[in-house]
Amino acid sequence: MKKKLRLPVPPIFYLIRKNSQVISVFMTLVILNMSISCSNYRTKTITSKSDTFAQKYNSKNRNNRYIIVHTDTEIWHLNNPIINEDQNEITGFLTPVVENHSLYPIKKNPKSQDRRKLKTANKKLEIHFYTNNSIKADNSSQIIIPFSNIKELKVYEPDTGKKIFNIIGYSVGTLAVLAIIIAVTKSSCPFIYIKEGNSFAFTGELYPGAVLPTLERTDYLPLPNFKAQNEEYELKISNELLEIQYTDLAQLVVVNHSQFNEVLLDQNGKLHTIAKKEAPENVTSNNRPISIKPSLEKDSKAYLFDEENYSNKGTNNIVLTFDKPTPYNQAKLVLSTKNSLWFDYVYGKFNEQFGSYFNTFQKQQLKVPAEKNIQWRNDQGIPLSVYVKSNNEWVLIEKINPVGPMAFRDLIVPIDLEKINSPKIEIKLECGYMFWEVDYAAIDYSKDIPLETHYVNPFSAIDEKGSNVTDLLTKEDKNYLVQPNIGNEVIVKYHVSSPKKEEEQTVFLKNRGYYTYIRDYKGIPNFAKLKTFREKGALSQFSKVEYTKFNTISNLNEIVFNHE
Repeated sequence: MKKKLRLPVPPIFYLIRKNSQVISVFMTLVILNMSISCSNYRTKTITSKSDTFAQKYNSKNRNNRYIIVHTDTEIWHLNNPIINEDQNEITGFLTPVVENHSLYPIKKNPKSQDRRKLKTANKKLEIHFYTNNSIKADNSSQIIIPFSNIKELKVYEPDTGKKIFNIIGYSVGTLAVLAIIIAVTKSSCPFIYIKEGNSFAFTGELYPGAVLPTLERTDYLPLPNFKAQNEEYELKISNELLEIQYTDLAQLVVVNHSQFNEVLLDQNGKLHTIAKKEAPENVTSNNRPISIKPSLEKDSKAYLFDEENYSNKGTNNIVLTFDKPTPYNQAKLVLSTKNSLWFDYVYGKFNEQFGSYFNTFQKQQLKVPAEKNIQWRNDQGIPLSVYVKSNNEWVLIEKINPVGPMAFRDLIVPIDLEKINSPKIEIKLECGYMFWEVDYAAIDYSKDIPLETHYVNPFSAIDEKGSNVTDLLTKEDKNYLVQPNIGNEVIVKYHVSSPKKEEEQTVFLKNRGYYTYIRDYKGIPNFAKLKTFREKGALSQFSKVEYTKFNTISNLNEIVFNHE
């Protein structure tokens, strides 16, 4: 019998979770079948049920990724990897790393940086795990790596050697590993990729949360780092999950502006300029001081809305305090935020309650007014709510719609300061327990500069079969581009004149549509449990309970590992 080696679980993992990061894969379906983001990330043959991630991953498409395990002193290839989600561990056999996998730097090789420019001959995605402990094993040894032992994860695409993910933090090892391995082989609905040189780079998701025709909405997706090539922008819209996607509009919004200013569109599509961003003076969470550092840089070290909350409201919050200069009566809150992986896991647990009744329930919801679905979403703390304090009362400014889990999105929220008499501005961000992540926060007091906004329709949109579908994306007419299958994609091109020499050009994608899930859940529906989600904040409370259970399992595994 072959021997097995276990890497011990570091006890400190459970003590420093507050400094962790969570890579998000966000899939939600609220009690009235109102999902927030189509965010189960799968290969083309993997089904959508979140509680069978490991089973599906271990049985499908195992040849398109190459896993490399790093310690402080050694590098190994993890061959025949098996994910065990019950034990929160990955097992496999260690073998030497082959030469043609060269997308990572090897410290002992001075030419490693040059080697990173090479393409892997076998076109495999490289997934790199960085562990806390050394490994003592030979080729006949099966290694067992607890999720919590993985301190960092990097993923490189094979064609360019570009780093797709770089996840640092101790919660990488728990739930994130399971989702990321699947996420990096395929992804979510509808995904947007922008053309960068000879390849496409993932940028974001379209109309997150619009899972019913009644919930169809217009969304404005920033396309940072999108550069025209010969006055032409090219992007890709793809379906990579078990769902049917209906896109009614894909229009570029182009703004030429001074290189000394930034520009963002708010949720309503109104243009705002940014001249000077001010950092918060302090940050609190549920009335307790926390570190200001996560708000200062866009570095994926985010606020997770996971602090203890003893109120009965069922939501979590952070409060940002800014200095308020005297002459200003308008301000703009600038955020970098996204939805969280943990919500994906919680939704999976919640969704199990529907069982075989799911599809029937989904059909019934086609007759439910959008207002009812939206009200339930709001009651559960699913949007990111923005409040400002005025005369010691919190005044709601905006509820930020879901933006998806795979990329932080820059957002701007205008705030009227006319009734703020205090020398300080307090802004509260509130949501359900671990439903969002906020990576950056600042305020800008400058006046908006009038700028011309150009709306550009595509001149070409060709799908994977070579069909011309351009007319389906040029106006809001409910004449949809329908992408019913995994692998459906369309290449969209726009012609845009270059900006003046002293100007910069910023681009957004105005998009509109909705999507519907394809699911085949089994089992008897738990109606008694489902009824409990009618209460305000129930989903947030459920999230916290499930997180406690998850940590309990992890702690039990730690005890087992440390005593073997």
